[in-house]
Amino acid sequence: MKTIVWIIAVMLAILLGVFAAFYFWARQGSLPVDAHVSLRIDSMRVESRLAVTDSVFSVMTYNIGYLSGMTNNEAVQRDSALFQSNLRDAAALLVALAPDVVCVQEIDYGSRRSYCVDQEVALADGAYPFVARAVNWDKRYVAFPYWPPSAHFAKVVSGQSVLSRFPIVSHAVDTLATVASAPFYYRAFYLHRLAQIAKLEVLGREVMIINVHLEAFDRNTRQQHTERVLQLYRQYADRYPTIMLGDFNSSPDEADPTINTILRENLRTVDLGDVFDIPYTYNSESPSSRLDYIFYSDALELVEGRVAVEAGQISDHLPVWAAFRFANPSGQ
Repeated sequence: MKTIVWIIAVMLAILLGVFAAFYFWARQGSLPVDAHVSLRIDSMRVESRLAVTDSVFSVMTYNIGYLSGMTNNEAVQRDSALFQSNLRDAAALLVALAPDVVCVQEIDYGSRRSYCVDQEVALADGAYPFVARAVNWDKRYVAFPYWPPSAHFAKVVSGQSVLSRFPIVSHAVDTLATVASAPFYYRAFYLHRLAQIAKLEVLGREVMIINVHLEAFDRNTRQQHTERVLQLYRQYADRYPTIMLGDFNSSPDEADPTINTILRENLRTVDLGDVFDIPYTYNSESPSSRLDYIFYSDALELVEGRVAVEAGQISDHLPVWAAFRFANPSGQ
């Protein structure tokens, strides 16, 4: 009897050791920490892309959902053809809309779930010589969706990117609060929510771009994120023409929306409408929520802006596109 108990104890100890080893291995990143925030310049493309004389420039925010379409976060196996097709469609959309600056959320940099393609490199190639990358999810193995194991994300390297035809002068990241109420093992594998801050030289003027992706599932944490990015916006809008855009994960017509923290401040925003006539951005198949926004400071004038419904189901989100000019062209 003692022998059986001893054997069971040893087996349990081995299993526990294997599980612990896998846990600590899986939660580690596959990239060095200093590679999580980067600024890349394609010197071969710079000269041709800087010959911009028009006084109007355009920006776009797009949560591309790692190009998984309406299968984002679903427990399904995806064929590589889905990602290849959506990548081609996303590249064609950028050509058609021709935004000078593209702020992207949920973009993969060689993740297993999207067949190890660096989506940033593919979308920037030949069109955007200045690229700022902020990795917010770097794990060797993510066991989500939980079942079946064949649907696990496995290696994930993902984040937010700013693709620009204008020089990116500086680039920094403000890491937002974690979900304090979540268990430790959840936080160990969960992404870090970020505000990505880039200073661009646009038509001879410095413009601040704040690319955000706020908490989706925990309201209290999302409220903290909303208050923090509003603080960042105020900080920069006092000194620079500033655009804050991205996925705020809150719609004005939901119960107790966190986005109201910003809307109450009467910030200028692109194509919002009133609460009874909201141009929805989520989901792309049957839009019923407005999660994606472009806010801008008084130093800028909106020329036009809209939700780009022609994006279809490249992602589960629809992009928002806008064109601006400086309110005071002389910069005085």
